[in-house]
Amino acid sequence: MNENIKGRLRQHTGKLLIGGTGTLLALSVLTLGSSLVGDSPAASDTRPDALVKRLKSDLDKAQAELRTQHAALLTQLPGVDVERVDRDTATGRSLLLSLTDSSASTRTVKEQQALLDARYGCLDHESRVLTEFVPEWMTATGAVQGSGTTYTLAGLDIDVSRVQGLDYSYTGVARLDPVRVGADRNSTAKSEFVVFTYATSQDGTVTLLDAYRASSRTRDALAAADKDQYAEPGSTAASSPKPTG
Repeated sequence: MNENIKGRLRQHTGKLLIGGTGTLLALSVLTLGSSLVGDSPAASDTRPDALVKRLKSDLDKAQAELRTQHAALLTQLPGVDVERVDRDTATGRSLLLSLTDSSASTRTVKEQQALLDARYGCLDHESRVLTEFVPEWMTATGAVQGSGTTYTLAGLDIDVSRVQGLDYSYTGVARLDPVRVGADRNSTAKSEFVVFTYATSQDGTVTLLDAYRASSRTRDALAAADKDQYAEPGSTAASSPKPTG
């Protein structure tokens, strides 16, 4: 996958939504921490519950404000139907899960290719999703050996990339974290990042679909960027520069 994809990710408004929420939450922690330092010992028992409730309230408020700002930005784009974008975003999530759920399935590569081919009219036997992404994904996640990794959708960012008449195009970035239970807790499986593009017609039909599994180098850089973004205030990670290039 092209390593320049990291530059494209930084342009997504969805990242601003997530990043802004993290920043506001961090500020809440600092504010609450300062106010609790001077509390008397008698108040110590109530600190945890009060802190959790206050943080939850601040987080909910910040998320609501950022969603409002994001919606306002969308309405400023000429000709963009916000309700349609919401609908197509749900479609994008479904597409992503359809492409990646094979990591822990018992289907063979050919069976997964046939399933997607039948489900989406925009795919055919020459589609890169079927000829490249599916085999690579199932090999990388261990599915072809019958011991695939189960992943949970840890993050999803979908943005409008183009509006041409009644056709909308989108770019999505997903982070999938391995689920470790029992003996799998010591698994070496790492988080996976999938970049996908799709387009829809006015009635919601998917007219184009493509997907890329991030290379090891890009995956590690994105994982490091996520760690920096959500690091606690004052930590080394929080003050380290994010990777570029």
